[in-house]
Amino acid sequence: MIARLRDAADIVAVIGEVTALRKAGRNYMGLCPFHGEKTPSFSVSRDKGTYYCFGCRRGGDVIDFLMEFHHLSFPEAVERLAAQFGVELPPASPEARRRRSEAEILQQVMEAAQVFFAKRLGEDRPRSYLERRGVSLETAASFGLGYAPADWRQLYDALRGKFPERALLAAGLVLEGESGRVWDRFRDRVTIPIRSVRGRVIAFGGRALGDEQPKYLNSPETPLFAKSSVLYCLDRALPAFARAERAVVVEGYFDCIALQAVGIHEAVATLGTALSAQHARELARRVPRVVVCFDGDEAGRKAALAAVRTLLAADVEPYVALLPEGLDPDDLARREGRAAVEELLAKALHVSDFLVAQLGDTPRQRRASLAAVLEVADASPDPVRRYTLREVLATSAGVPLEQLGELAAPRVVAQASANHAEPPLAELALLRWLLVDSHPAQRARLASFLAPEAFSHSGTRLLAEQACAALQSREACSLEGLLGTLEDAEARRVAAAVEHLAPTTPESRQGEWVRVMLVQQLSASLSQAQGELEEAIRRNDREAMARCTGRIASLQRLIPTLRDPQALASAWTALSPAPGEEDGPPHGGGGRDP
Repeated sequence: MIARLRDAADIVAVIGEVTALRKAGRNYMGLCPFHGEKTPSFSVSRDKGTYYCFGCRRGGDVIDFLMEFHHLSFPEAVERLAAQFGVELPPASPEARRRRSEAEILQQVMEAAQVFFAKRLGEDRPRSYLERRGVSLETAASFGLGYAPADWRQLYDALRGKFPERALLAAGLVLEGESGRVWDRFRDRVTIPIRSVRGRVIAFGGRALGDEQPKYLNSPETPLFAKSSVLYCLDRALPAFARAERAVVVEGYFDCIALQAVGIHEAVATLGTALSAQHARELARRVPRVVVCFDGDEAGRKAALAAVRTLLAADVEPYVALLPEGLDPDDLARREGRAAVEELLAKALHVSDFLVAQLGDTPRQRRASLAAVLEVADASPDPVRRYTLREVLATSAGVPLEQLGELAAPRVVAQASANHAEPPLAELALLRWLLVDSHPAQRARLASFLAPEAFSHSGTRLLAEQACAALQSREACSLEGLLGTLEDAEARRVAAAVEHLAPTTPESRQGEWVRVMLVQQLSASLSQAQGELEEAIRRNDREAMARCTGRIASLQRLIPTLRDPQALASAWTALSPAPGEEDGPPHGGGGRDP
C-alpha cells in the first residue's frame, strides 16, 4: 500500500506547494525549504520520487518530506498524501487507532482548558495585572490570554466530567501527589496559550500574579509539546516572514506580544530557554536572516552570544539588536511604539560586528577573548563565512590570520549536517553503478562480488545489504524499486543521494570500479583476519593461528595484484555475464573470500 501511495503521489506537486521548482534536465531544482539559501541547491526527481539538498544534505521520498517539513508523524503524512492523490487506505490497526484517539483526546483537553482560562480573563486580578503591563484586554484576548484561578482544583473540577483523569494528567494540566490527591498545575496565573505551527493549543505558559515561584511556569513535555522545538507565536509570524525576509527573536512571552501588537508581526519568542538547535533549524528553513533582540543586561548579552552561535551552526545570517541597559523589548514597544522598535532593528549589528564587539576594548582584552569568540565563528558550516569571520576577528585582535591555525572543519556543526553526515562519494557511485547504470541482467553477478560490510557509512551499508539480498534471491532490483521497500529513513536519504549526488559511472570506468570494489572488500577481510589472528594468539589456539595466518598470506598476495591496473581487464571479465547466466550470481559468490 505504501509503495502504491509513493507511486501515486507527485513529489514535484507536493514540494512545489512550499518552494518554487524549475525543470533542470531530468530533475527539478529550487531553493531548499529546510535552510536559508540564495542559490538553488534542492533537487527533486519526479521519476524516482526523491528529493535531495546538496547544502543541508536532507533527502528522501515524498513521505519523508511531509514528515520533516510539516512535522507530521508517519501515519499523518500517509493520510495526507492518500487524501490528496485519491489512494484508498486499509483500515487502521487497533494500536494506531488507540494512539490517534489518545492524541485527539489530549488536543480536546487543551482546547477545553483554553476556553476555561479565557473566560476568566476579565476578572479583577488578571485585568489589573495586564493594565499595569500596558496590555489591553483587546490585545490579551487576541492572543488568547486567560486566567487560572487561585483555587486548587477549579480546572480539574470543570473538566473531569468531560475527560478521564489520566488525560488531564497526560496533558500536564493537573498534578498528582503521592497520596493520589490531584490539583491544578496553574493557579493564580495569567495563562498564555502556546500553539503549534498549525495554530492548535499544545501547551500553556503561566505568569504568577503573586509571589509564587517560579515567576513563569510552562506545561511539561507531553505527546503534544516539546519545549526545545516550539517557538511562541510562530503560527502568527509565518505569514510575515515572507514579507519581512527575517525573524525577530525575543526571550519572553510579553516581549513577543508587545512587538506583535505594534506591528512587528515577524516576532517570535523562546519559551524561557536558550535558543535551541531545533529552533534555529525551524527558522533557517523559513527566513534568510534572524535578528536576536534580547534584554539589555549582561545575561541578555550572554544569551545573545549563545544564540548567534546556534544560528551560525544552522547556516542562518544572524543580527543582534542591542537594547540599552535595563530595557527589554516589551518596555521599548510600550513606551515608544513601533518607530522606535523599527529603528532599533534597523541598527542591529551584523554577526561580524557583534563578535568584534565581544572581544573587548583594549588590545590585551581582544587577544584574551579571541579564542572564545573564534569558537562561535567556527560554528558556521559555511567555509567562506568562517574564513570571513576569522579574518575580521584576527584583524580586530591584531593577530595575523595565519596564527589562527588551518581553516579546518567547524568545531560546532549545524545539527542537520551532523545528523546527515555525507556518505563517501565512491560508495554512492558504486551503488549508483549497481542499481542505476549497470544492465539489469548483470546486477546479480555484480552483487555477488559486493561486500556490504566494507561500506563505511551506515546508510550506504544498509542500502547495499538490501540490494544484495534482493539480487542474490534472484529478484529484479532497481533504485526506485528498492526505495519503496526501505523502512529506514537514513537509507532512503542515501538512496536519494545516489540518485541526485552520485556521478554516473561511464562504461569506460566500470572495470575500474570493479577493481576498487574488490580491493575494498578484500581489505576489510584482511583486517578481520588480522583481528582473528590476534584473538587466536591470545587463546594460544594453534589451529586457528595457522588458519588465520594462511588466510592473511593469501589476501596479502591477492590485494596488490588487484591494485595493479593490468588486473582490471581480468576482474571485469570475471563479472561479465556468461551465456545463460545473465539472471543469477556465480556459484560461491556473496562477497566472501576466494
